[in-house]
Amino acid sequence: MFRPALAVLVAAALTLVAARFGLTQALGAHPIWAVQVAWIGVPIGAAAAFLALWRGLPQIWAAPLFAAVTAAAMAAAFWGKAEFAASFAENARAGQAWYFGWIVTAAGATATLAALVPATRG
Repeated sequence: MFRPALAVLVAAALTLVAARFGLTQALGAHPIWAVQVAWIGVPIGAAAAFLALWRGLPQIWAAPLFAAVTAAAMAAAFWGKAEFAASFAENARAGQAWYFGWIVTAAGATATLAALVPATRG
């Protein structure tokens, strides 16, 4: 029997540790909420990965799907940051794209990492 819970736990821990040690901030998240976005996004990504893997989505499909979500979210976050800064913090929509883009990035990274953990049987 496949146990996706182990893969999800490992992925969640890796994502939270990376955010805690400053990876999200180094990539462009605001210092005030660089760790907070991981704490919000990781449970969402963990749930998505668990459901996808538990329902039998093959890892060969799950990893690229979740990686595409992560890439799209990062693009939205980078665009949001650039537009928010260019507007001198006046463009609220860009600020939301920056913030929520990082939440979805954390969710997508968690799900991608979970899909990359080799299947355990037993």
